[in-house]
Amino acid sequence: MRSIQAHITHLKTKPEHVRKQIAFWSAFAISFIIFAFWVASYTSAGKNAEQSVTDAVAQAGTPAQSLVASVGGFFGDLKDLIFTPRKVNYSDVIVTPGK
Repeated sequence: MRSIQAHITHLKTKPEHVRKQIAFWSAFAISFIIFAFWVASYTSAGKNAEQSVTDAVAQAGTPAQSLVASVGGFFGDLKDLIFTPRKVNYSDVIVTPGK
């Protein structure tokens, strides 16, 4: 298997229209993968899809409010992920010898 640098060097030798096609389809594939994960992240959680959409539209507010809330939520989750230690609860376990 070739390294990425060798592959890029090989692509530079191709004609420009081939490079543009490769760039387009690569970008399309990456965008499709992101879109697929985005779609898969939605769950109805016991509601039907129509009710979920209605609830989301009602809670969204303006696009600017929604964007600010999303960015704020992302950074809050990231901060909690990095800086908040997980609390582990241990319970007493009694081990008795078996027969």
